[in-house]
Amino acid sequence: MQRKAQADAFVAEFVASTTWRATLAVLEGAFPGLGMAATLSRRTDELWRNMDGLDRAGAKKLGLPVWLDAAGMVFDLSAHLNGRESVGGSRVAAPPRASRPYAGAFVVDTLDPLRYHRAVGGPLAPGEGDLTAPRAPVGEEDDSGVVIVANLTSAGVRVLDSSALWRYAGRVVAATLHEPARPETRARARRALRALRRVVLVDPELGLGVCLQIDSARTPRCLLAFGVDATEVGSPRFVRP
Repeated sequence: MQRKAQADAFVAEFVASTTWRATLAVLEGAFPGLGMAATLSRRTDELWRNMDGLDRAGAKKLGLPVWLDAAGMVFDLSAHLNGRESVGGSRVAAPPRASRPYAGAFVVDTLDPLRYHRAVGGPLAPGEGDLTAPRAPVGEEDDSGVVIVANLTSAGVRVLDSSALWRYAGRVVAATLHEPARPETRARARRALRALRRVVLVDPELGLGVCLQIDSARTPRCLLAFGVDATEVGSPRFVRP
């Protein structure tokens, strides 16, 4: 019951957050032509009615073995390692770049760093948009979130629990915001990591998204995930503990 209450509280908070809005922008770019941003923007309340608990049917909708531990959902990538990039590998020569769709959230695309998810008010390339509006540096709000587009096998482990997912997100954020040639960016990366409260990881090839939060005790929890069928127009299939 405690985990169910945690999941209820997380979902209610998440769908009202700027991280959710950034997620919609990313889904529109990562899965073009499915109309997900518009569908989910109109039907946020329907998430509650269409959300499945994590049982056999729910795991099937995510397309890989999933089970629960004390911190939420755990994902087994074993069946998807062969034929993908080697664990810990990278597909791109250019480093990831962070962009800000909204105050309080930013986006990092590790697969296509030059693609900016601009649908539904998504991130603009540097130099575009309203340059007169004051904007805090990426990730430096008191309470921020990040949406990361990535090959999840790059996390470097076969089984991804909440801690492994959060550590991987932290490595991506740190590598993106810290530029070795600019020592002052090390402090910027540290501030961004301290401010991070929500993480969404989207793997377009797997059609999988995982949503995490970190609580006041700095414990990461994966309390929501979704599967996307790129051949179907409509909403992702959401699953929760």
